[in-house]
Amino acid sequence: MSSDTDSMELIELESFEPESDDANASQRRRRTTIRLGAAAIAVVALIVVLAVLPIAGVTYPYSRAIVPSLSDPSDAALKAFGLTPVLLAVAGLTVVALVRALPYGIGAVITLVVGASLTTAAVRTWADGLVPASALPNGNVTACIALICAATLVASRAFLPMVWGLGTVAAATVSAGAVLGGSATVVGIFTTAAIVAAWWAGSSAVMLYSPVAAEREAQNPLDTAAMALKRRLG
Repeated sequence: MSSDTDSMELIELESFEPESDDANASQRRRRTTIRLGAAAIAVVALIVVLAVLPIAGVTYPYSRAIVPSLSDPSDAALKAFGLTPVLLAVAGLTVVALVRALPYGIGAVITLVVGASLTTAAVRTWADGLVPASALPNGNVTACIALICAATLVASRAFLPMVWGLGTVAAATVSAGAVLGGSATVVGIFTTAAIVAAWWAGSSAVMLYSPVAAEREAQNPLDTAAMALKRRLG
């Protein structure tokens, strides 16, 4: 009798597995759609602020040191997010992704930080002359916010609230220092945040499928994401 009961329970559990997989897949698709929609909104907002509104006659104020005593500390804080420190931080985050065995973690971190930085440089070149330079995205602030967002992609659930909390405080502090010290304006911080938000949304959408890839590679280490994509396209 006991063996019959165990068999029935096993059959019931197996019968629920496809439904659970379908539910998880549906949830991933929904969350992916939301993230891609957020990325699209960020891109549209960036275009509106830097192109549409200036053409419509809207002018933005030039930057000035609201608190002159903060100019030097603000510049020092921004320089802390130069090329070398950012590369070291990215290397540290890739190590975290390796230790946590996140299949897409390394790519997501590099894509987010490098993509946001290159986009910032491209936007500054494209919008040069349309708006004051202080209204353009700031490269150092971009690096700061992008690193914080990248950390949220590879942090464990236990540390995620702390990463978001401390990261928000750090980003707000650096951004406020840039505005008060005269390195940027509120408009410049907004355009910076829009660029990072778009890249974070795209990278986090990819990370939604990291557990699926981890499970697949655990069953067969040779079954990588490239192989899975080839099967899907074939």
